[in-house]
Amino acid sequence: MFRKKLWVMAAFSAALSGAVAAQPVPQLTLHDGLTVPQLGCGVWELDGREAYASVSAAIKLGYRLIDTAQYYQNEAETYQAVLDSGIPRSEFFITSKLNPRYSSEQEIRKALDRSLQNMGGTIDLMLIHWPFGADELAWRIMEEYVRAGKFKAIGLSNYHPDALKRMLKIATIKPQVNQIEFHPYNSKLDELAQNQDLGVTVEAWSPLGAGRQKVMADPVIESIARAHGKSTAQVILRWDIQHGVITIPRSRNPRHLQENIEVGDFELSAQEMQDIDALNKNAALWDI
Repeated sequence: MFRKKLWVMAAFSAALSGAVAAQPVPQLTLHDGLTVPQLGCGVWELDGREAYASVSAAIKLGYRLIDTAQYYQNEAETYQAVLDSGIPRSEFFITSKLNPRYSSEQEIRKALDRSLQNMGGTIDLMLIHWPFGADELAWRIMEEYVRAGKFKAIGLSNYHPDALKRMLKIATIKPQVNQIEFHPYNSKLDELAQNQDLGVTVEAWSPLGAGRQKVMADPVIESIARAHGKSTAQVILRWDIQHGVITIPRSRNPRHLQENIEVGDFELSAQEMQDIDALNKNAALWDI
């Protein structure tokens, strides 16, 4: 296992040799004034060693928004990559998510405390990973953690508008973010508008369709990419950014990590945005 970890790190280092940090990442201001990078690095489906290698490589390229979750079982390794970077923790914005498997107050507190222990005692943004029976109880506990300074902000993930409105009714601290599946084949522009009207920032998980939707081979997106001299992935991430969406692509490939962050030097026209909007098929990867 140790040899495999060394091999993974060596592969990332070799691929990154000579790499130059990309353009500055645009920033978004959440409704409470907290500033967050609009493009980050996700670690879904990566085991601990892969998460450590991917985040280490991403940090060298300029990523400062890092997204993990209890469910991914790689919080500690993700945070270790941040520590080992030598860059002050204050320069990062780190998100994790509560696993909705817990139903009692004691279980929820233990789970949140484990995440805090895994990630140095403070978390910038803690989300509820998806709706569950005790999510209102969990929200009230998470509000306590904000007041205690353990979380800077809290939010939701995979909450459809009705579920979001339900949580807003009981919240004394408003959700900052709702992380949902958002890509050109499942764009949910109506949900995006509803979230934004409610003052909740949308964050896109699997913005490139997790490589399973063939969205990056779409002829419309390919044509736009050729016009700008960019990849289809870069066009999709730029589409996210221009929609005011935070986006967190995940990659095991350091070349893709570098490509994904290089989206600050071009802009899609209004017509190109509309053309990508029109690709929606309501084709969700998962029915959450």
